[in-house]
Order: sequence, then C-alpha cells, then structure tokens
Amino acid sequence: MPPSSSVSTDPDPRLPDVARRFLRYVRIDTQSDPSSQSVPTTPKQMDLSRLLVSELRDLGVADVEMDDHGIVFATLEATAAAPDGTALPVVALLAHVDTAPDAPGTGVEPLVHFAWDGLPITLPGDPSVVLDPAVRPALKHHVGEDVITSDGRTLLGSDDKAGVAVLVQLAADLVSDPSPRPRVRLCFTVDEEVGRGTDHLDLDRLGADVAYTVDGSDIDTISYETFHAASARVSIEGVGVHPGYAKGVMVNALRIASRLVASLPEAESPEHTEGGEGFIHPHTQSASDVHHAEVQLILRDFTAEGLERRKSVVRTIVEGLRLSYPGSRITLEMQDQYRNMRSYIERLDPRTVSFAYDAARRMGITLRAEAVRGGTDGARLSEKGLPTPNLFNGGMDYHSCFEWNTVQNLERTLDYVKHLLRTWAERGNEPSSLHDFGT
Repeated sequence: MPPSSSVSTDPDPRLPDVARRFLRYVRIDTQSDPSSQSVPTTPKQMDLSRLLVSELRDLGVADVEMDDHGIVFATLEATAAAPDGTALPVVALLAHVDTAPDAPGTGVEPLVHFAWDGLPITLPGDPSVVLDPAVRPALKHHVGEDVITSDGRTLLGSDDKAGVAVLVQLAADLVSDPSPRPRVRLCFTVDEEVGRGTDHLDLDRLGADVAYTVDGSDIDTISYETFHAASARVSIEGVGVHPGYAKGVMVNALRIASRLVASLPEAESPEHTEGGEGFIHPHTQSASDVHHAEVQLILRDFTAEGLERRKSVVRTIVEGLRLSYPGSRITLEMQDQYRNMRSYIERLDPRTVSFAYDAARRMGITLRAEAVRGGTDGARLSEKGLPTPNLFNGGMDYHSCFEWNTVQNLERTLDYVKHLLRTWAERGNEPSSLHDFGT
C-alpha cells in the first residue's frame, strides 16, 4: 500500500474489489426525501437500483429484477441441503440504496487515506471538518488501516452503500463458488432513511425464511433490539389581534409552542441519553404567525411500558396547555411507528442470532450486541413475520460530513457474511426451539 500521506480520490486498482465498488456507489446521489409522497421518494435512488440490476446480471446472478418501486431482488442458488436431503431455510440479505437527508448528499467525493498514521484528518473540501481520534475515539482502533471519508462537504454514504457493496461483492464471489450455502435472496430497498424501506416490500416475492440487514455501524456488531417508536404532532390554533389592543384577547400560538417545548423533561432528551435510555425529541417547530404553530416530536423507548409513559407525559403537558390557554385550540395526534424487534425475533427464529454468534466464533472474532438507537428495516420486517437482525458494515458517524469507514472494515464484513452463510448451510436444519440469544 502507499505511504500514510497518500490519499486516493479514484478507485485505485490496488484496492480490493469490494472497496472499489463502494467508492463507485457512493458517488451516485441517492438521498431520500421525507417530504415527498412518491415511491421512491426521490427518483434518483433508482439510478443505483438500475445499476445494480445491470451489474448483477453481468455477474451471472439468477432472478435479477427491479420492481416498480425501485426494489431490487436477486438469487444465489443453494449449493447445500440438510443432511436428510430437505431444503435449508432461505436466507435473505438486505441493504438500502438511499442515503440520509440529514447532511448534504450530492457530489460525494470519496477519499482513501492509505495506512492512516493516527493523526487528525483534515478533509480538503471543508477544512473545518476534522476527524480527530481525540474526539472520535473509535478511530483509534483503525490506525494503519485505509480510512475512507468524503472530502468534508457531504456525507460519505456508508449507510448503507457499504452494505450494498458487500452484498454485490458477495454475489460476485459466490455465483460460481460451490462451497456450501443455503438459497440466498439478495434485496436492495429504497427509502429506509425516511422510515419507508419496507412499505412496499413484497415478502412473498422475497421468499425468505430468515433475513439480515447489513446496515449496522462499527464492526463485529449485531443488533436485534430497537426502540419502540412513536411520533406526535401538536397543532396549535391561537387568536390574532393587533398587539396594541391584545390584552385579554390575543392567544399567541408561538408562545404556546415554545412553552410546550420548554415543558418537556430535559433529562429525557437525546442530548442527555444513551444506551438503553429512551427520550422525547422535539425535532420540528413551525409557525406561520401568532395564529398557528406546530410542533412535531418523536418518542423512543426500549420497552413498551416506557413508551406509554412518554406518551402520557406529552398528553399531560398538552392538557395543561389547554387549561392555561382556554382561547386556543390544541390538537394532539400520536402514531406508533415501529416496535422493538427483539420479541419478534426471539419468538420467530432465535437461530438468526445464535448462528450469527457461531459464525463470528468460527471466524475468530467476538460479536457484540448493540441496541439500535434508531430505526431499521429489520424492525419492520421482524414485526411483519420475517426475523431480521442487523449486521455491521463498518461505517461510523453516519448522517454527517464526519462519516468514515475503512477498506479493512469492508473486507471484514464481506468475510463475516460468508461465514454466516456457511453456518446456515451446516446447521440450518437444527430446530429453532433449541436456540436462544445466548452468545
């Protein structure tokens, strides 16, 4: 590899295929749009979907197709059966093509910082964006590796083009490989970042018994717990009048909205919580004038009881505002978004977790369980009856211009998925009832 000072902006022929695929994919703008009602929410997501169809067909992969929503399906046929000759479970592997709307996603220029020397990395597109291991301690574990970043003006796109690159490279490596594996269904979804990744995914068309999303942060991690999630929208109608004659008449919707936000428990905000702690997050506040204001919140907790408590907190605050401002009209709408997927996976097929740990042991790594402090297609799929834990893809600091991955992380993810398929080939006939979430 080149010395540590060397930075590559183009797919270097010395890079492994999975890294070169990743560098190509991140340059394609696929940002989704939460304000759009189209499917997918942005047509540019289909630019990558169409490319994947072409590449997979060129590789000789079977059953490659894209549906009307931009979702891509493909098949790696089984090369093994259970010892009694019966078919093994069909394993689906999923990644999403869209990137998050939380940071700029147009004009991504990926950089490879070869054999990183451990010093802070100043990104040339915006010198104020510095990857400093003193601030981002996870970087310290990757000294000497080939770190991949954007140029600092955009996100990188590891979430989830790292997963996309890994699965396409998996297909390239296995399409003519006779080593044992079950039937594998590859699936590339759209609009995951705006919470609609599985809205139009036809599970019958996918045809899988178990599944994994390759969409997790860091390396050597598995996630089979997510928040219970709900959204809340508070609409406030006030009373407007000339401020010189407002006493006893005006009801200022902006003031009510501000009081609502100020009344939320600060200790239960995202800024003050971590790990298994939930939160109430006012993420959007809008107002046209004193007549109308709106506050949108998200509520998260790892237990159903905790989520209900947070809903009760919001209801109590809103009811108090109604009493304090009798001239106003305040409406509250709440909607459940997704559930903690652990209970579904544990009930449907705990082998998805126990085999994941077994594959890690065979590879010589230690898999760590991390609860997802956010949404994942796997949560929705598990709730729909397809048990779907989430696996690592190596990326870090998602949804920001500080996002990074490494060449070695991509290779490690690819190797791990191969070990996982081999485990399913060897043990897929074992009864699910014999397994639990033990490591």
